[in-house]
Amino acid sequence: MSMRQSFLFNTIFALAVNFIIKPIWIFGIDRTVQNELGSHEYGIYFAVFNFTYLFQIFLDFGLQNYTQTEIALDSSRFGKVFPGLVTSKLAMTIIYLILSITVASALGYIHYNFFPWLILNQILLSFNIFFRANISAHRLFIKDALLSSLDKFLMIIGCTIMILPNPRIFDLNIQNFVWIQTISLAITTAFSIYFSLQLSTKFHWQFDKKLFKNIIVSAIPFATIYFLMTVYYRIDTVMIEKMLGEKGAYEAGIYAQSYRIMESVNNIGYIIAGILLPLFAHKLSQIEQLQKIIRQGFNMMTIIIVPIVLGGTFYAKEIINTLYPDAPDYSSTIFIVLLLNFIPVGLLYVFGPLLTVKKSFGIMIPSLAVASIMNVFLNYYFIPQNGALGAAIATFSTQILMLTVYSIAIIKIFKINFNFIYFLKIVTFIITVFTINYVLYQTETFWLVSLFFSGIISLLFAFALKIITKETFLLKIY
Repeated sequence: MSMRQSFLFNTIFALAVNFIIKPIWIFGIDRTVQNELGSHEYGIYFAVFNFTYLFQIFLDFGLQNYTQTEIALDSSRFGKVFPGLVTSKLAMTIIYLILSITVASALGYIHYNFFPWLILNQILLSFNIFFRANISAHRLFIKDALLSSLDKFLMIIGCTIMILPNPRIFDLNIQNFVWIQTISLAITTAFSIYFSLQLSTKFHWQFDKKLFKNIIVSAIPFATIYFLMTVYYRIDTVMIEKMLGEKGAYEAGIYAQSYRIMESVNNIGYIIAGILLPLFAHKLSQIEQLQKIIRQGFNMMTIIIVPIVLGGTFYAKEIINTLYPDAPDYSSTIFIVLLLNFIPVGLLYVFGPLLTVKKSFGIMIPSLAVASIMNVFLNYYFIPQNGALGAAIATFSTQILMLTVYSIAIIKIFKINFNFIYFLKIVTFIITVFTINYVLYQTETFWLVSLFFSGIISLLFAFALKIITKETFLLKIY
């Protein structure tokens, strides 16, 4: 088996590329911009940025998941379906523009100079993800991984020039920060388009009304899922900024500090889900192979989640104080609550793609609708009392609900039996990792060194407990 066929190799490669590039962007650039400009100014940007996500349903309309599922099932249809998908996406982009501008006018966001550019950035990002979905649907995960980090690599170069004080070529402000993102996303999207067009030599570019209608109808469930997930992932910052009056922008900025870290670890799950979804679709009729992928996906997420969550919880204050010297004391509490989200979110990145390819929309859509409504109500209740911490609590509560529902669904649909020995291994692994972190914490070693050794020792224990086995190395993507 070649390395390119290995599930583990492709997963590690995708994670490695993102671990090299994205932490530099998140903690080196994005964090520095916030620290330089202050939580109030950055908080306004962060609230508007999250607002532009709310109507992304009309940019994506489920086309990403539809593409990854349908093309992975039968890649020979790509040349015929792709033009219709592009046409659908262009039509939905117009609707996104109209809705976003209309609602932004009502909220007052349209008056910010950077607002139109954030809208353009969302459009470019959406098209980039869409074209990459076609690449990953063909199981070209290495190429997809490189494209997924190209925009951040270009942003790092541009923003480094902006941040450096000598010589300062252009001012450090939100407008320039957003413009650098626009240029980087435009270049990356151009590459994604180019590589997508290399996937077939026979495209039927004429407008096919029937195909267009079929794609839109087929994508509606995916679009509904995407919209509901976006609501409970992104509404919190907008509600913080709007509900807390003069303190709103500052609290949104404080929330952004920990949210930035949470999003960076959640990105690990997103990468793994991007590999799992087309694999689930490709192996859907092969029950034995599907069960192997489920098991290995769950194992891989577990050995990632446990060390990160436990290590981050032990060293919450040290992490926040190092990254944000001026952060208030309660920032570390917000960080812990948001970090705990990685437990349900990480596992949902395994279960969600599986239910998606199974098209279990009757379970997914109602549960997501309840979760979205619950999230809005919890935010409405907790934010006035607890500020950004209230939004973190609301988010965690919502994710726990979703994990419970999806876990029950997976067990019933795929008839997964309870394995006491396996359960004991997982519990032993958690206790071991907790003990490792506790011991290292007592030594008062520098937190970054402790987290590094904790991760290495945890990985070794995962091998010793056979959570990672020979089967993990032999699992193929073809």
